[in-house]
Amino acid sequence: MSRDGSCELVWAGDERRFRLGLDELFALQDKCDAGPAEIASRLRNGTWRLQDIQEVFRLSLIGGGEEAKKAKSLVAEHIVPGKLQSNVLIAFAILLSALQGDENDPVGKDQAEAPASEATASSPQPSTETAQ
Repeated sequence: MSRDGSCELVWAGDERRFRLGLDELFALQDKCDAGPAEIASRLRNGTWRLQDIQEVFRLSLIGGGEEAKKAKSLVAEHIVPGKLQSNVLIAFAILLSALQGDENDPVGKDQAEAPASEATASSPQPSTETAQ
């Protein structure tokens, strides 16, 4: 997983980049008539629909840089009976990457700013009062 919600996974014989940006998430929502969290829940609890799997793959391949025609072809070739359950797990991982990003990325301030702020907060500040 990465900060931009993408992930690289081996699928269909190659390592591929999958990414669901906002445009892809809006399209996924429209195609599946459900929000991304609801689709993730369906993938997780076994109430998924074929379209949930197909569209997560197709749109995330496009979001990852694949041409639309190639993405559609890959989905048609690899999202087939006999391979559905293994693809459900991958689709869930792809969607989770978009929803969570990299859990090791700090939230809020950049890492470079954090030590300086912490040092300032814990160090005593010199007094600005004049002695009398």
